[in-house]
Amino acid sequence: MASLNRILLKAVDTLASFFLATIVLLVFLAALSRWLNYPLIWSVDTAQLLFGWLCFFGADAAMRHNSHIGMDILVRLLPQRTQRGIRMLLMLLSMLFLGIITIYGFILCYYNYERLFNTIQISYSWATLSVPIGSLLMFRTMFEQFLRERANEGGNEGGANPCC
Repeated sequence: MASLNRILLKAVDTLASFFLATIVLLVFLAALSRWLNYPLIWSVDTAQLLFGWLCFFGADAAMRHNSHIGMDILVRLLPQRTQRGIRMLLMLLSMLFLGIITIYGFILCYYNYERLFNTIQISYSWATLSVPIGSLLMFRTMFEQFLRERANEGGNEGGANPCC
């Protein structure tokens, strides 16, 4: 199971890197071609499609590396046990939120099925699918961090969630 998890995370990180490089290349080529009076009209829609996926993949990567911005100035003044309780409560609330976003994201995909990108003529559902898939990835990461925090009964500087 751990090796399957590693493969999934490596694939997500590789896709995110590929999407970022592709977006940069597309935007550069679009600007250059527009300057040469030969615009690549499909590049904007393609970059927009990839950007949605890149945002969610990046959010998951940031969550895995505890790189999201946190506001813990007041929480750090509390006892370790209370800090741990707040961390765990926030993780549960975050997982609830991600679960709701996942459900509504799939509903959004369903409603966007017939909507097409103007220039590349593919369903907009491919863009909106990034919402539930990205939310599932973040839910998986948050659940893993929650289990790690729960196993840390001593309450030592857990910090599985950067907000506390």
